[in-house]
Amino acid sequence: MDVAIRPATIADASELGQVHVEAWRWAYRGLMPDDILDSLRAESRAKGWAAMLGGESDDRSYAAWVADVDGEIVGFASSSDARDDDVPDRTVELQSIYLLEPYLGRGIGHALLEHAEREWRNAGYVAAVLWVLESNERSRTFYQRHGWETDGSRKMQQLGGGAEGAVVRYTKLLD
Repeated sequence: MDVAIRPATIADASELGQVHVEAWRWAYRGLMPDDILDSLRAESRAKGWAAMLGGESDDRSYAAWVADVDGEIVGFASSSDARDDDVPDRTVELQSIYLLEPYLGRGIGHALLEHAEREWRNAGYVAAVLWVLESNERSRTFYQRHGWETDGSRKMQQLGGGAEGAVVRYTKLLD
């Protein structure tokens, strides 16, 4: 298996939309209402990816990377400047990191996260934050294995379809 981590491009938008929906459906089944997961559409996600990757967003700090296995996108990670007011300057926020289910346990998520952290350091960020569903033990364990720690911040977040869930914030120094 040949894995390459590379910057996402607008040409990846359609495939990213599909991966995004498939990854959400397996990762959040049992954590979010099924009707929300079943209503997700790859075409809608692809349009969002095209807008972000095509520079249509005002967020110039946005960055995204894909995990490419033998020419197929099997995962991705994205980030931007941290959106929270209570974090230090030069803090980045990991907005997403997802894999297709058959690729779990192969080190691809690890490679994506390490690549993102390297890119952040190179860009001058000194710290990173992320928000994760409080009930998502699998993701929380993944982040903890990679040196992320909860900082005590918790909030309710809209999940879509009128549902909401508690999310907790993790932080990591990028020294």
